[in-house]
Order: sequence, then structure tokens, then C-alpha cells
Amino acid sequence: MSRDRDFAGNTPVRTRYCILSSQRSGSTLLARMLYETESAGDPLEYFNLRLLELARRQTGNHALTPIEFMRLMELRRTSPNGFFGIKVHYDQILRAFQSSVPNEKIVNFLRSHDHSFWIRRRDRLRQAISHAIATNSDSWSSEEANKLSPGTVSCLDCIHSLHVISFQEFGWQELIRAAKLNARVVWYEDLVCDYEGTCRTVLQDLKLASAVPNIPKPPIKRQATELNDRLYGELLHYLGLCVQRELP
Repeated sequence: MSRDRDFAGNTPVRTRYCILSSQRSGSTLLARMLYETESAGDPLEYFNLRLLELARRQTGNHALTPIEFMRLMELRRTSPNGFFGIKVHYDQILRAFQSSVPNEKIVNFLRSHDHSFWIRRRDRLRQAISHAIATNSDSWSSEEANKLSPGTVSCLDCIHSLHVISFQEFGWQELIRAAKLNARVVWYEDLVCDYEGTCRTVLQDLKLASAVPNIPKPPIKRQATELNDRLYGELLHYLGLCVQRELP
């Protein structure tokens, strides 16, 4: 929300894009890369309750809605070439439109974007573990200082996080189908293993390849530690996924 991140001038929006995501999917890495190009707006979670509450305090408008907040940020975070992006989790878009299920307004909102990207992880167990640790420590990015120690993260915590992640993933799957979105799927594992190539594909979809000759270096660091690996082994054992079946 810092004014230091704002683009100069009130540029009209000419191209809109949306990053459809779930927690711990690599969406922050992708969004921060796009911001660093200085040609793709600043695709933050404008439907995030924390940002909304901060905006309400800053503006003094305690009735500010998520859609109104996004419109205000369009004036500040549209890049000089007219690009504006938003990153949104499935539960955030439901909350923004005050609905428990997808409706026509949500579908129309998504269709109003020129480009859509759905960022996902193939290894959903590791995503769930990362979510459980982030939830316990209240630290969601390497740009943030650790607010709390992750403490004791149990297999039950990880399974609860797996439920949260699965809800988001299934929700996007069904909503993309219902809205008939031509959403580019971006895999976290590809983004990590082939950062430049994956970023280049996204920029090509946005028709920004010529405007961004050099891919910005990864702006954030991975937060995974040996705790993630230990929990992964414990979770596999807990779920019985590492038990070898006896041959008949």
C-alpha cells in the first residue's frame, strides 16, 4: 500500500489481466516479477481483507467495498502503458461479491479481463505444508519479517490446509469451466525450475515480450526449510503413502 509502489499519473486502464491463485501456489513470485517489469501494473490481492482494512483506515471510509478499493488502486497501480492486474484467491472473489457460490457477477468480472492466468502446484501436499507453516507463523512472503515462530505444526494442521487448498483449486476449476475462460495454466514447479522461460511465456501472452527484453531476477526467496521436508515425510507416513504393499 506504500505510495512508493505507485506509478506516476492516472493512466487509463487499457489492458486487464487476472492471476487466479490459491495460497502458497507461487502467485506472489509471479506477481512481483510482473510488477518489476514496470510494464504490467502491480497485480496485488486487491480483494485481500488485510489490504482492504488498511485502505479503510487510510481513507477513513470504513464502508469501502473490495470493488471500490480495486477501482481506487487502478488510479495508482496502472502502469504507464495502461496495464492493470489483480491476483485473487477463490475465496476472496466469493467474498468480494458477497456470495457463497459463483454467480453471474463473478463470471462477468472474470470475463472482463483480457488475460487470465491460473497458477497451480503439482505437489499439493507440499503446498499444504507450506500453507500450514505460513498460517502458524503468519508469514506469507520472504519480504515480510517472521511475525511468529511456526511452533508445532502437526499432520492434522497440514491436512486442514490440504482441505483449504483443495477447496480453492476445485473452485477455480469449476469457475473457469463455467465462465469459459481461456486461462493459461502456470505451474509453480515450472516457475521455479525454468523461471525465465515460464515468465517469458506469461509476458508473451500479455504481448509484453518486446517491452521487457530482460526478465527481472526473482524478487522474493523461497521460504521452505528443513521443517517442510520433515513434515512432508511425516505426512506421507501418516497418510500411509509410503507403505509398500506386500506382494501376494
